[in-house]
Amino acid sequence: MSNVRYDLVARAQDFDAVRDRRPEAQEIWCRRAAEYLPAGGPGTIADVGAGTGIWSRALATAFDSQVYAIEPSSGMRERATEARAHPMVTYLPGTADDLPLDDESMGAAWLSTCVHQFPDLHAAARELRRVLQPGAPVLIRGGYPGRQDEIELFHLFPGAMRVAESWPRLGQVVTAFEESGFAVVALERVREPTADSYEEVLELLPVMRRSDTALVDLDDEEWAKGIAAVERALAAGERPRDLGMDLLVLR
Repeated sequence: MSNVRYDLVARAQDFDAVRDRRPEAQEIWCRRAAEYLPAGGPGTIADVGAGTGIWSRALATAFDSQVYAIEPSSGMRERATEARAHPMVTYLPGTADDLPLDDESMGAAWLSTCVHQFPDLHAAARELRRVLQPGAPVLIRGGYPGRQDEIELFHLFPGAMRVAESWPRLGQVVTAFEESGFAVVALERVREPTADSYEEVLELLPVMRRSDTALVDLDDEEWAKGIAAVERALAAGERPRDLGMDLLVLR
């Protein structure tokens, strides 16, 4: 569970400022998602843990589908409706283990970097089984302990890696979904561009420290070491690495 106060609109705005993926990154993920969705789109998509609606709007646009964006935090929902209103996106309060959706009403589910926030992963899997149509896929974008080697932030700030290594392991996630009747369809690494320069990274880092679950509890010494590592990379003329995360697909 996160120590970030996402119910505060100001914190949701911070989150939005650093998580709003570049258009080309959204396109990459939507292209990969398309491989597991019906050719004409799934019709309806549940975006669980939707945050500020970054992926909700992207999915609605890419697949011409009605997206039900489920987010427990009032601050995040307020920011989403302000920044990403879309005629095919409906923002709803709810949690992963209590989705405000009818039985077998969704053609797909999308979960981005939120599984580690679920208090009960098994309950969330059972609830997704309830609301998804037979054969509908669950697409999970995220990182797992032992598989976070292409998340540069965690190498710059080892304390953040320690936090992330405490999150559910891939095997735990798969087991929870298998026990609810799902089967693994695919696991692939997807890479996306991040910042253009380390100067941009340095500008965003103070905002990230307020709004990122893995950074919020770092002490000043750990933070200073991470900033120094970014400054060394900048001085050496290096460029930020692409972000590599896993796409886990179950059906």
